[in-house]
Amino acid sequence: MEQRMQSVLRTDRLAIGVDVGSISVKIALAALGGARDRADLAALASRGYRIVEREGCRVALSSYERHLGRPRAVAVEMLRDLFGAIPESEVDELAVTGSGGKPLAHVLGTKPVNEFRAVATGVRFLIPSARTVLEMGGENSKYILLSPAAGDGVGIVDYETNGDCAAGTGSFMDQQASRLRYGIEDVGAVTEGAARTPTIAGRCSVFAKSDMIHAQQKGYEPGEVLRGLCEAVARNYKASIIKGKKIEAPVAFIGGVSANAGVVRAMRSLFDLGEEEMIVPEEHAWMAALGAALLAGEAAEGRGARFRSPFEVDAAEGGGEESFPRSDRLSMENVVLLRDRIRPYSFPEDGRVVDAFLGIDIGSVSTNLVVLDEEDNVIKEIYVRTEARPIEVVHRGLQEIEREIGRRIRVRGVGTTGSGRELIGELVGADTVNDEITAHKTGATYIGRRLIDREVDTIFEIGGQDSKFISIQDGVVVDFAMNEACAAGTGSFLEEQAERLGISIKEEFSRLALSSKAPIRLGERCTVFIEKDIIPYLQKGAKVEDLVAGLAYSIALNYLNRVVRGRRVGDVVYFQGGTAYNDSVGAAFATILGKSIIIPPHNGVVGAIGMAILARQKFQGSGRETTFRGWSIENVDYSIRDFACKGCSNFCDVQEFTVEGEKTYWGDKCSDRYRKRPKIDRRAIVPDLIKLRDEALLEGYDPDRPGGPAVAMPRAMYFYDRFPFWNRLFTELGCRIVLSDPTTKNIVNLGLESTIAEPCFPIKVAHGHAANLIQKGFDHLFIPNVIDSETDIPEMESHLCPWGQTLPFVVGQSGLKERISGRLLSPTIHFRRGFEGVRDELADT
Repeated sequence: MEQRMQSVLRTDRLAIGVDVGSISVKIALAALGGARDRADLAALASRGYRIVEREGCRVALSSYERHLGRPRAVAVEMLRDLFGAIPESEVDELAVTGSGGKPLAHVLGTKPVNEFRAVATGVRFLIPSARTVLEMGGENSKYILLSPAAGDGVGIVDYETNGDCAAGTGSFMDQQASRLRYGIEDVGAVTEGAARTPTIAGRCSVFAKSDMIHAQQKGYEPGEVLRGLCEAVARNYKASIIKGKKIEAPVAFIGGVSANAGVVRAMRSLFDLGEEEMIVPEEHAWMAALGAALLAGEAAEGRGARFRSPFEVDAAEGGGEESFPRSDRLSMENVVLLRDRIRPYSFPEDGRVVDAFLGIDIGSVSTNLVVLDEEDNVIKEIYVRTEARPIEVVHRGLQEIEREIGRRIRVRGVGTTGSGRELIGELVGADTVNDEITAHKTGATYIGRRLIDREVDTIFEIGGQDSKFISIQDGVVVDFAMNEACAAGTGSFLEEQAERLGISIKEEFSRLALSSKAPIRLGERCTVFIEKDIIPYLQKGAKVEDLVAGLAYSIALNYLNRVVRGRRVGDVVYFQGGTAYNDSVGAAFATILGKSIIIPPHNGVVGAIGMAILARQKFQGSGRETTFRGWSIENVDYSIRDFACKGCSNFCDVQEFTVEGEKTYWGDKCSDRYRKRPKIDRRAIVPDLIKLRDEALLEGYDPDRPGGPAVAMPRAMYFYDRFPFWNRLFTELGCRIVLSDPTTKNIVNLGLESTIAEPCFPIKVAHGHAANLIQKGFDHLFIPNVIDSETDIPEMESHLCPWGQTLPFVVGQSGLKERISGRLLSPTIHFRRGFEGVRDELADT
């Protein structure tokens, strides 16, 4: 590599490298050898290019341009701008690389350069001593191990890239920092002063987003949440990209995410690398573009430009549009909008003070406050972003209410709901705290009785992060469902994609979606997968309006298939929640179901309306004075203390929340000491079945049994079915059994870091148990290759899951391979063959 690089640098060539990523476009112009003197790079400096000097080469690096779904157009515009300063005739060659490089390379008549080669070449040029490259981009991440002496090649010894589930690191970080009102460049300073760190899931951005919301609702500050996210991103990279591969210093950490000082700090800590061992070059985002330029310079043979002029090509994305899968056009024909059927509230002309009831719905994305009078008329409603600051946002809302109508109302009752209902309920002094299902049902039935002749029987509620389905019969909830984590984020997902496409979620999204004549069918898969499809569609010529309409369809399909799941959908369907402000999603529901979809007034604050009604009902039923603490939360004496419960091996994070001297505990808790006090005196009749199961499972097991070879067994997978059998067998053989510890967060992380394949979570945890046993020490690690189980019906097959069957082989080839080599016992067992068959198989081992 060094010899080849020196040869390239001695040539008299001017070459351009273009890196078209999933989020941005970067350009590097390399003036090699004698071309350094003839190229007027100062003209580029005046256009925002940064000039980098190296021995034998001068490089001009463009600005970092986000393409907002228009990669070809932005790249062509940037090239045209470059050739406004450097004559096109002076450029010898142009190369294109990056995840979105192929369409541009085709248009410009040049061959795309492999991303790994481009990155390795760029790093070798700027950091010759680097042995490992860790890259985190907007959608794609890479690992490259370089050889000390590469000879004539680029010197790549090993490499890895992310799968779909680990995608979106950079764009996800951008979105979450923006949602918390921080620029990505501010994250480092904000996280450095964080006093505590919540645990954020790192494997999937959907789960990570859910964990961030929950952390905010537990009272974590935005800087603390962002620090947890930075650490999760680092763990995710180690688990899904490194997978136990070798890390040799010096390490070059590059890509857009490396500009985030919080992630850099987390990566150095996780990999135990000092500042000199992990280098973050100033040109971190331009490595692929620089490498492509150098490779283009190497390929040029002095025959003049071998690429098509950007002034001669069409900058618009195009090609292949007719081949896209399509859906029916969205229609508002069956969508009933009730927003215009309400009139502003008028206070009594005599100036008397009105008895009022306050409802507060603290959601993951929005916080809603509603004030009703005694007849359930809406006096005032507030719909604001939670912005990871629930206490601050509620305080501002209360101040606004006091400022505008405080003198005209007397608060008689307060109710809270939503995912932050407990925290805010304690702070404001709520008279009633209810779940979201009850709140939304109460609010929806009230609106139905007021505005239409029939009572609502079905509620579709989609918020920023949470979704609910409620079936009602005669005013009573008869069935309901809430989203799982993998169906979460529907409302916020739409906003993020609108921002990514450069359109307004409020003004443009619905208008564009409803104008589409042939929406593109994106399906109802995981939002991570849908997100990855959008940019390639645009690169192939898809229209923005068709994609936006496809997103509206995908939200509706995702909800129907993952939340409703075949439950009965009635005839009077209300679509509410913040997402219902987007008429195109209501149109998607109506088109898919062929039913009338009603979007009620106050659709974003129905839960808060329901809580105000419930507060009124409680006041009128009990006659008790409200416990409302007043309009300023800042005057409430409260404190939050975090600690780890040591009641069991899980070491759950618990928060002690003290309000006016009264302590409550919440968070992840199972200990009797920290549970909420029961409101009724009721004792469980059935004993603790989990405890009984554990006692029966370990009966006869003696961890202190002396002598004999130590046989280790992971406390995972089919251990919970077969341990009594294996315990008896090895004890009779004179062995001492060593069990891994019960599953903890540490064991989970050990498993994620050592897993190479992409199996299910239990298999990953099993890897962690094997790693835990390595720490304990053993003579043999016993993980049987169990194929099937006993069955009462001979004709019925009883095969175990393929991952369960192959667990010993997967663990044997994982990052733990070297430490268990020659000590893994994995007999093939068919329990379906009966006792004699199992005996024979064991005897053959």
